Amino acid sequence: MKLDLDRYVPGLLLWLSNKMAGSASVLYRARFELGVTDWRVLSYFEIYEWSTASQACELMGLDKAAVSRSVAMLKDNGWLKSRPSGLRKVEYATTATGKKLHDRMIKLAIAREEALLTGFTKQERENLVRYLHRLLGNLDAVRAVGRDED
Repeated sequence: MKLDLDRYVPGLLLWLSNKMAGSASVLYRARFELGVTDWRVLSYFEIYEWSTASQACELMGLDKAAVSRSVAMLKDNGWLKSRPSGLRKVEYATTATGKKLHDRMIKLAIAREEALLTGFTKQERENLVRYLHRLLGNLDAVRAVGRDED
């Protein structure tokens, strides 16, 4: 059996994601001196103010080391602020300058999303978002596949 890469949904999603992330990283580095992971982390803390890096990793499925590097860089540049929470937890939120940077970057992110969805009707866009959420909801079932097989 061989995969039909033109119809294999995990492959298509990965291909799309990698190409979008790669081109975003090039653009964001040139314009804002931030990579795509840095943008995702900044955006996360703009949306989920005063949450932890661990929570960001869990929601976005990002590598802890990559998020840790982004948090440190964003904090060093004055775009994130922190506060202790409990014994070993630290929570983060964007600073005023972080919010300004976010507001500049989000315009570009939304324009890229619009370009990606060119030719989709409003209903098709709604359906696509619904389908993507359904796929996200199936991730526990995907993780369970093969667990009890050796």
